[in-house]
Parts: sequence; C-alpha cells; structure tokens
Amino acid sequence: MSYADAPGQNYGKAPVWAAVCIKLLQGPVYRTNNADPAWATLQAWQSEIDRYFWTIGLHVFVDAADGYAFLEQREMGEEEEPLPRLIQEQQLTMQDSLLCVLFREALDQFDSSQDQSENLLLSRSEIEERMSSFFPEKKDQAKSLRKLDESLNKLCALSFIREIESTSSFDRTFEVRRIIKAKINAEFITEFRDKLSKILGKENGGRE
Repeated sequence: MSYADAPGQNYGKAPVWAAVCIKLLQGPVYRTNNADPAWATLQAWQSEIDRYFWTIGLHVFVDAADGYAFLEQREMGEEEEPLPRLIQEQQLTMQDSLLCVLFREALDQFDSSQDQSENLLLSRSEIEERMSSFFPEKKDQAKSLRKLDESLNKLCALSFIREIESTSSFDRTFEVRRIIKAKINAEFITEFRDKLSKILGKENGGRE
C-alpha cells in the first residue's frame, strides 16, 4: 500500500509551489533569467509560500529587483511558543568577514560606476590586491593570504560568491552575488573595521 492510499494519510496533492519551498530550505534561490520557472513560481505564490514558512518561525526575504530570495529566522510574537532555530547563524572567521566586507564595498563601487556589465567579476589576484589595503604591515597581509582559498571556498558554499569558468588556468574568477548586500550591512562593516583595527593595533604594539 502506498503512502497516498494509507487510511487517514491522504492530505491531497502537494501545492504547485512545493518545489520552491524545498529549494529555499536547501539555500538561496536566484533568478537565473527572465524566464526562470522557479523564480516565476516564487513571485506568483509569494504570499502562500511566506505564510507556510511563517508557521514554522521563518520568513522569506525576497529582493525582486536583484533577483534572489532566502529564508531567515523571524521574531516570534510574545504569545507564541518559542521554536527551535531552523536557520543556523554562520560563524565567520576574521578572514571570512574581511572578504565579505571587501566584496560588499566592491559591489557598491561597481553599482555606482558607469560600468555596463550586469555582474561584478573579480579574479583571485584582484581580490589579493584589494585585501592589501586592509593590512599596513606586509606580515599581516602574508598571513591572511595563506588562507585565502579556504575562505573563498566557504563563501562560495554560502552563496555569497560564485566561481565561474576562467580563461586563465592560473587565476580563479568569482562573481560577487547580490545577496551579500542583504547579509552584510553597514553595521556589520563598522563592527568588523573596529575589531580589525584593535587586532592589528595589538599585534603591531607587541612587535614594538
């Protein structure tokens, strides 16, 4: 006997937007093109999808202009029973945070420029060059660069960036994804810069 035929277990067909819910549970959803069926379903059924996730303590964040959506933990009301967290906060190292700030600021500069390109692309060598501005001391810069690829891979897994095929076999290339604008805000950037200044100040003071 199938699940659908079991007595008392037939709740009807899954809604047409069920596949989009599954995609959101797996990670951010991006609009790949103007005819993207998953994105079209998300926009057509956004209220129903958000209502479904609301009942389990989640909210669907949608940026229609930039074409991405993701789940975030919502604030529970005073009369609601607290629920376990489904969306775990990502633990970012200082290196990870540095790259996030770098990418966010690079995207802001890209959007305010006259560049006609749709997406911001950065090579690994360009990322290294941008990182150097954060470290006045060469020793600090060298220490950070040693773990660069590890952090780049982590941010790819978080969908903050996406590695694309490069014309060079010696240099990786990444697209900075616009979701980083929602994840890395002005408060995060300010707090990170203050923390980095204190760390570098202590290290440089210890060498004097």
